Amino acid sequence: MNRIRTFILVFLLWTLVGVVSKGVFLLMYHSLFAEASFSELSQVIWYGLRLDIAVVGYVTIIPALLLLLTLWSRRKLIHWFWNGYFMLAAFLSSLAYIANLGLYGYWGFPLDNTPLLYVKTSPADAMASMTWWQLILAPVVIILTTFAIYKLAAPLYPKGRYEMKQKTVSSVLLLLLTASLLLPIRGGVGTGTNHTGSVYFSTDIRLNHAAVNPIFSFIEAVVHQEEIGSKYRFMPADEADALFQDMTYTALRKDTTHFAQQPNVILIVLESFSDSIMHVKGVTPHLLQLQQEGLSFTQFYANSFRTDRALVSIHSALPAQPTMSVMDMPRKSTSLPSIAQQLGKHGYHTAFYYGGDVNYSNMRSYFVGTGFQQIVSDADFPAKLHTGKWGVADGAVYDRMLSDIKADHSGKPFFRSVMTESSHEPFDVPNYQKIKDNEIFNAFSYADHCLGQFISELKKQPCWKNTIVAIVPDHLGAYPDKADNYQWWRFKVPFILLGGALPKTGQCHTVGSQIDIAATLLGMLGIDHSAFLYSKDLLDAKAPHFAFFTFPDAMGIVTDNGRAIYDNTSGTTHKEEGTDTKQLVKKSKAYLQKLYDDLDKR
Repeated sequence: MNRIRTFILVFLLWTLVGVVSKGVFLLMYHSLFAEASFSELSQVIWYGLRLDIAVVGYVTIIPALLLLLTLWSRRKLIHWFWNGYFMLAAFLSSLAYIANLGLYGYWGFPLDNTPLLYVKTSPADAMASMTWWQLILAPVVIILTTFAIYKLAAPLYPKGRYEMKQKTVSSVLLLLLTASLLLPIRGGVGTGTNHTGSVYFSTDIRLNHAAVNPIFSFIEAVVHQEEIGSKYRFMPADEADALFQDMTYTALRKDTTHFAQQPNVILIVLESFSDSIMHVKGVTPHLLQLQQEGLSFTQFYANSFRTDRALVSIHSALPAQPTMSVMDMPRKSTSLPSIAQQLGKHGYHTAFYYGGDVNYSNMRSYFVGTGFQQIVSDADFPAKLHTGKWGVADGAVYDRMLSDIKADHSGKPFFRSVMTESSHEPFDVPNYQKIKDNEIFNAFSYADHCLGQFISELKKQPCWKNTIVAIVPDHLGAYPDKADNYQWWRFKVPFILLGGALPKTGQCHTVGSQIDIAATLLGMLGIDHSAFLYSKDLLDAKAPHFAFFTFPDAMGIVTDNGRAIYDNTSGTTHKEEGTDTKQLVKKSKAYLQKLYDDLDKR
């Protein structure tokens, strides 16, 4: 069984390499982590193991197959290939780890594809930041590290021959072990797969960076590489600047309410709800009732067709992009402003709740990196509450948030955001059969019921009189089936504000979208929102109000006077209504161009 032993030793060796690299990183940049506790530094190693063993999973595949071959052949070629492979793997690993150590001090983010971009466009600039001694020392350290890893790995090549029965048993075991490498590579059996953000655990972004495996982050960046700065070039920069300037307004309105104490804020993002589902009789009675109780925005739109885009639009006021998701780019997503970050500066406790896997679509890195001090996800609930494919149903998540609110005696105001999931296919809601002949409507009814119950219980709490609740869906989901993207109603969603601290109720007919939530909430609280370039306070008449949304590869714009949908692939306007739609299309082009300029710089 020495082949099985060798397999395990190879796996452990490469895991050790990843762990040691983190220890060296923490020592080299000890001044950056001077205020970090021993517990936090230990968590760098612990959380970082997820991506370390993901890389190990990839690295171990070829040695595992070679071990299988050695059972049936003793040719020297296999031994030469073993040595050659480990020499190459040791060199590339050393190059990545040493490059990460050297470049982090200059760039402030883990190794990604940026060095390739520099080498490709300007090799001289790639070396410009390095001193002469670094240029000499780096290759020496890489060579020594390569040699050290190789000298540990190469001698593991197995010796000895097996009888036929042993060969068969060992072959089966090795095949099973090789297949099991899919688990660390993927990141387990949950719905979320490995991302750079899977190891984010701290509100200190530098601790998160220390936990990232640089080989993984490099590969991820190469796979997701997109020439952001060269996309959507519709017009000269100065023309785009002028049009864009007329579409933004970040000043704080002067007629904000003066609260005796800072109000709490609860933000509820409803999975897949839309204006359309609310018109199906009997499905959303609680949401319709809440519309009547609070301040309802009647001309409100989602910015996208996907949850990952919507969450960033809602929390960071960043317009959605047609063909990419910023949430999949931790380096960029964590550079964004956010409601949580801004409220945190004003003494708020911030928490995000989600019944699913928070590693899905890089959610963890985004929410931790943009100011949420607490993340509650499926891992924080007992197994008996994991009742659906996506994890914990809405009722239990609301119960947990309500329990946390009741237990909060800190005296600090809080901002709690929740992303629901029960109204997502496969619509497996627990013990609820109100609409028996339609599982989709039944799931939405369940989600609506849970929302109503939560608000009803929240009203009984002492904090209700000093709380503002914001309710908004992420995007239209399962109803109507096969919705046409080139329809206005496809993006229309409700937006409701309520709570004891709400200054006024009624209806607001101002055109807006999810990116306007940040400025509207912060403006209501009298808190500066100038960091949110794209967000407009819906209650400020001075701001230029419109809704902008995207879907693959198209964009739409809606104002009081007109609306248009433009297809970037065909270069044609598919839908246009109202006056001066050509100018609207031009404005939307300038808006998208400036958005990509912004993202390219981050």
